[in-house]
Amino acid sequence: MATSSDPRRGRASGLQTKVLTLVLLPLFLVTLMLVGYDAYSSTQQTQDALAEQRQLMIEKRREAVRDIVQAATTAIAPIYNEVRDDNRLAKVRAAEILRSIRFEGENYIFVYEYDGTNVVLPHAREREGRDLSGLQAPDGAYIIQDMLDIAQDGGGFYQYPWEYPGTDEPQPKHSYVVSLEKWGWMLGAGVYVTDVDEAMAELEAAAAADLHRSILVSSLLALILFVVIALVAFAFVRRTVGPIKRTAMAMHDIAQGKGDLTRRLAVESHDEIGNLAVQFNAFVARMQDTLRDVRRSTASVYESAGEISTASDELATRTEQAAANLQQTSASMEEITSTVNHSADNAQQANQLVQSTAEVAHQGEEAMGQVERTMQDINDSASRISDIITMIDAIAFQTNILALNASVEAARAGEHGRGFAVVAQEVRTLASRSSEASKEIRALIDTSVQHTHSGATLVRNAGETMRKIVESVTKVTDVISEISAGAKEQSSGIGQINTAVAEMDTMTQQNAAMVQESTTAATNMRRHAEHLNQLINSFVLGDDSASGRPAALVSPAAQTASSHTLKRPALSSSRTAAPSTADSNNDDWEAF
Repeated sequence: MATSSDPRRGRASGLQTKVLTLVLLPLFLVTLMLVGYDAYSSTQQTQDALAEQRQLMIEKRREAVRDIVQAATTAIAPIYNEVRDDNRLAKVRAAEILRSIRFEGENYIFVYEYDGTNVVLPHAREREGRDLSGLQAPDGAYIIQDMLDIAQDGGGFYQYPWEYPGTDEPQPKHSYVVSLEKWGWMLGAGVYVTDVDEAMAELEAAAAADLHRSILVSSLLALILFVVIALVAFAFVRRTVGPIKRTAMAMHDIAQGKGDLTRRLAVESHDEIGNLAVQFNAFVARMQDTLRDVRRSTASVYESAGEISTASDELATRTEQAAANLQQTSASMEEITSTVNHSADNAQQANQLVQSTAEVAHQGEEAMGQVERTMQDINDSASRISDIITMIDAIAFQTNILALNASVEAARAGEHGRGFAVVAQEVRTLASRSSEASKEIRALIDTSVQHTHSGATLVRNAGETMRKIVESVTKVTDVISEISAGAKEQSSGIGQINTAVAEMDTMTQQNAAMVQESTTAATNMRRHAEHLNQLINSFVLGDDSASGRPAALVSPAAQTASSHTLKRPALSSSRTAAPSTADSNNDDWEAF
């Protein structure tokens, strides 16, 4: 669907922007990386050159110090070589010569003996003759001891931090020492390199300016090269995207419904863009042929819709008659169904009453069985009690014998067993009473057992009678159940017939409604066919002879069909509702 705004220019510009971005962004990144690498390389080269220059300047200063020490050694060589042993006067003369030597301003020559005693120290004469072997630099190194070790090893350079005159801040100092073995002296001199740092600062400033100019020139050259390549790429991309823009414009015209399907794109190249134009032309040609066929088919559909509408009118009339006949048949079947249902209900009630009687008889049978079991339990209990009484009688008899023996033993004991004899007499009396009581209880229990046996016999007879009653009631129940089942089957059969008639009536009503819907659909089909023809005529198909549209107005037959309303016969309120199977056929045609 076309929008109100024209998206062609935005889409073409978007594609052009993407292609340019795809080309120029890597180029820009590569250019940026090359410029950065060149700047980094230049910076590293400048730093290396400055470091090498600094090292050369320091080496020159160190060589100058070495030359001064060698010159001082040469200055005292005549004195040193004339004496053969440790001549004190020669040492004094040599010390005076060394003390007077100055170079580069206030720099001087110092001399120490191997034990660390200072011999020559021009700037601090008060320390001459003192042991300075414990002298330490700010970093904790023992300066004199380290230089003595270097001198005794053949001489060489020694670097250490020391306070710079005027600032008292530690600065690197380079010293060169040699050994005068015959006198046991270490002769040396030192120099600061702060002037090297000042000179290097000027060199670094000049190098930074040159580096800045070099980076600026490289950046400008890279920018000019990038702009030139960007202009060339822009022209090339614009020429490449032009056919795509024209294709998009043609597609936009077709989407707006104003397109000329006879229009074809010019094939300007043999690459993918040219292939796109070829395929677009093939698509438009295919679409043109298809719309021509659709336009021819629209007229046929319009005419067929009128024929369907006429046939629907005839079918609606026959459907109304069939619906009226089925409604009368359905009313008669409903009356028959009501009568059969009433008979089935009566048979069902009789069956329920007989089943209730059978249940009561079964309950009576179960109750008699429980009474019979209870009488048997009572009989068993009476037998158990009789056994217990027999045991009590035996115990009383044994107690009487024991009491008799106790009386005999008490008589033998004489005066001492008199009290025991009285107790034995009482025991015999109690045993006699217990024996008499047990006999009376036995008589009563025997009487109860006899009565229990008689009651159990009567209960068994009553149970047999109840079982016979239950069997008779069961047979009656079976007969009435068969009668009720037959009535249910009759009611079910009549109900199925009634349901089938109701379903047929419902389907007939549905068919009538569907005929009406079919008539309406035919009218809508003709209207849509006319609208479709209008849409197709909005395109230029290059075949004006076939562009004639069908009649704009609907035929009188179709108008009659669309205005015709089928009257559905009213269904009886007592009629059984159609089952769900009828609902599932709402979209089907029923013919009968």
